Amino acid sequence: MLTETTADTAFGLMLMVTRRFGEGERIIRSQTPWQWGMFYLLGMGLQGKTLGIVGMGQIGAAMARRAVAFGMDIVYADEHEAAPDLLAGLPDAVRRVSFDELLRVSDVVSLHCPYLPSTHHLMGAEQFAAMKRTAYVINSARGPIIDEEALVAALRAGEIAGAGLDVFEQEPAVHPGLLEMDNVVLLPHLGSATTETRAAMASLAADNVLAVLRGEAPLTPVT
Repeated sequence: MLTETTADTAFGLMLMVTRRFGEGERIIRSQTPWQWGMFYLLGMGLQGKTLGIVGMGQIGAAMARRAVAFGMDIVYADEHEAAPDLLAGLPDAVRRVSFDELLRVSDVVSLHCPYLPSTHHLMGAEQFAAMKRTAYVINSARGPIIDEEALVAALRAGEIAGAGLDVFEQEPAVHPGLLEMDNVVLLPHLGSATTETRAAMASLAADNVLAVLRGEAPLTPVT
């Protein structure tokens, strides 16, 4: 039930940061004088760009479907080949690559892997340095997958172009350096924040409680 809404959030972050929509909205709200110009707030178009998906599970595949509709090329890095049903409907050109290759070739790196000891600070100084200077990183998975100190340093050094984050390493605290940067879009963990999704979450929780009270096994046990 979280798949589509989380993919929507990741894609929204990608659009906001690559097209500089967050910056534009802040300019309007602050009533800063502005006028249309040929080179004013130029961003990056997504058509023909490469999206690197880290973790091709249900949410990663949903992100890929959205990206294909925008004319993007897709590569992904995962411990295992994606299940055929997840790749159904995606172009044959969608391919699995090493994590290192994904960092090198991607114009946007979007994180959709689980948070495990092996993925703690998966994105750190070495990884940001390996990315294109024009590339962006998106995180709608879990905050500690990114080393925020390293991210701030990479952004300040111009090693990457920007970031879109819905989750944070010390949530709800946000690294002060991120708050100072216009090329960063920050959301307060809104990944599942639609009326439909939250209602479905509450209903499923209630169904689990009722099942246990009836002496049955829970529908979705946490193992």
